[in-house]
Parts: sequence; C-alpha cells; structure tokens
Amino acid sequence: MESGEVPGPRWNEVYRKKGVEVGVDKGDFIIAVDEERAYALAPAVYYVWSMCDGETSIGKIVENIAQNIEEEIDINTLYNAVVDIIDKLVEVSLLEKVS
Repeated sequence: MESGEVPGPRWNEVYRKKGVEVGVDKGDFIIAVDEERAYALAPAVYYVWSMCDGETSIGKIVENIAQNIEEEIDINTLYNAVVDIIDKLVEVSLLEKVS
C-alpha cells in the first residue's frame, strides 16, 4: 500500500461504543444495550467494540490490530473485516457513528 493511501472510504470514520459490559460467558463478552437486550461478543468483536471510544478512527483500529497480531495479514482484508464488525454493532445499537 502506498504511503498516504487508505484501503477504503470509511478509514477516517469514528464510532462510540454504547451498552454496558455485564460479564463473560464461555469466553464471550456480554454487553447489555438495555434491560431487555444483551449480546455475547466474541473476543475479536469485543476488541473492536472496546476501541470505539468516540475518538479512534476505523483506520487506527485496523492499524492497531495489524500491529498486534502475529501473522501477516492483508490490510484490505483486515479493513473489510473491521468495517463488517462495526456495521453489525451499529445494527444492534452497540455503536453509534460520531463522524
């Protein structure tokens, strides 16, 4: 990837997490949206959710994951996976878009 080139149009989007951590069950992190809805997040999904602090962009999340995993991974593949996770979390009200 060329310097300054980004993998996708949503690289600079920022999201803020919603919901409350209520515990861990069988390795999944339980996040409650409200009194009636809670979701079990796999560790990778939980990591993306936890990085969404209202200031960290999708690109920064992708770069952070790329630096912290052992194996070599295509940045475009990683970007697309993070965007998919974010979209699903928005659908269930666990994230809201900031910018």
